[in-house]
Amino acid sequence: MQLNNLSISNIDTTEQFRLFDKSFAINISFLDSFSDLIFLNGRIISFISDKKLHQINSRLLDSAVKTLQSIRLCCSIGSFSDANTLNRKLRDDLLLFVYILDIAKQRKPFIESDIERLDLKDGKDLESSILNMRFNPLLNNDEKAVEAWLANTVLNLPKKLRLQKLSFENYMNTFRKNPTIDNILVTYRLEDYWQTLTTKLNNYVHNNGSQFTSHNLITSRDPQLEIYLNNVNTRASYIISLFLILITMVDSTLLSSTDMIDYLDMDMEPPENCQYEIAAFIKDYLDTKVVVLHPELKRYLHDNNSYGMRIL
Repeated sequence: MQLNNLSISNIDTTEQFRLFDKSFAINISFLDSFSDLIFLNGRIISFISDKKLHQINSRLLDSAVKTLQSIRLCCSIGSFSDANTLNRKLRDDLLLFVYILDIAKQRKPFIESDIERLDLKDGKDLESSILNMRFNPLLNNDEKAVEAWLANTVLNLPKKLRLQKLSFENYMNTFRKNPTIDNILVTYRLEDYWQTLTTKLNNYVHNNGSQFTSHNLITSRDPQLEIYLNNVNTRASYIISLFLILITMVDSTLLSSTDMIDYLDMDMEPPENCQYEIAAFIKDYLDTKVVVLHPELKRYLHDNNSYGMRIL
């Protein structure tokens, strides 16, 4: 009896899982490559508070790769409730990364009057002014939340501030203050599916009914196995696609290929404007996953991204 149960739950040997795995691997490879790209390009992203200079690394992205691998494992053993619960974790972690990046870019680390006194024409005065610049001691609530997360002191925040700011709702409200992002969500109707997805993932997280428990007990003989697998893949792909869209609008330089550095490392003159080229694997993901959301979305990203990167 036990052997029979083992054989019918061996989902990873099915054709449905093989096809799922091939498509899902694109998501894993993309995030892994994106984390590597930030490192290879030598990008140093900082958040300066009144107390400390924090380096924003790609740890959240590396963790998200592990989450995707865990989702794959859950699917291979028929634990689709767990897989969908992890999809919500994937969503929250990737949006947290963009939120931290966005707040860091908006942060004014020095007192404005000190910056206004800088004299770029006089070298001696400029050096003296820079050395005497004072850090801005004031942090708004978003900056307090980001600083606490980077300093690993989130639990020391007032509960109300922690719950309000380090939340999916606040991440989205923050992004929507950027008119290009708000336009994407409305014009290309991404918000509609986003709301639907949020409801579905919350149902799994909160176990809102016996059906969500039963989705953790799927076997290889289930007639809807392909649907369960496709749902997980579609949801993860959408989450990562929106993550890429948000990154493109907040700081598209993170998409830059390593061409510039590669030419310089070989003591060669970089081609003109090669700094605007995006990495090949990002182009592939845009063409494979993002354009599925809307055929005109790629053109919009090209025309409106934050630093003129060549998306097409």
